[in-house]
Amino acid sequence: MAGLVAKTYGDALFEVILEEDPSKLASAKEELTAVDNVISGVPELIKLSKTPTVTKEEKLGIISDAFSGKLSENVYNFLMVLTEAGRLDDIGHISEYFTGRCNDYLGIADITVVTCEPLTESARAALTEKMSKVLGKKIVMTEKIDKSIIGGIVVKNGNTTLDGSVRAKLRALRTDIGSVIC
Repeated sequence: MAGLVAKTYGDALFEVILEEDPSKLASAKEELTAVDNVISGVPELIKLSKTPTVTKEEKLGIISDAFSGKLSENVYNFLMVLTEAGRLDDIGHISEYFTGRCNDYLGIADITVVTCEPLTESARAALTEKMSKVLGKKIVMTEKIDKSIIGGIVVKNGNTTLDGSVRAKLRALRTDIGSVIC
């Protein structure tokens, strides 16, 4: 159900902005992500949005007080529509879907790179260039450190994971040895 809600609302916002001014998609994506971060950081706000004893006008007033003048007109109005429709708790899924739509349109690939130590500047540049060639898109990279991978690198792009970590190689070796012994 969350997927359908995210698609419906995310598509609506995307189409409105695309029709008005496609150059505003990137900033709308950033704004919606920031709104999601704020709302996710205040769970009481979601709880309040679901409380039947609080009127819609009061809920809209709270959102207006928090966000009025801080967002573009489209994103602010969208947030008000979500509040009025009782869908504020879906902001995370909607933001994720909207980001994906914008990235597809703008030719951007969000990738997450997991290493056991921070990448050097040259390694970061080489990886960005390689992934840009492979995916045919501009790369936006998020780096994470995870000592448990021991060494190597894990690259995640959407539903695809390329695992070149030492941990993955050790698991594969354990499986191979286990199949020979048994």
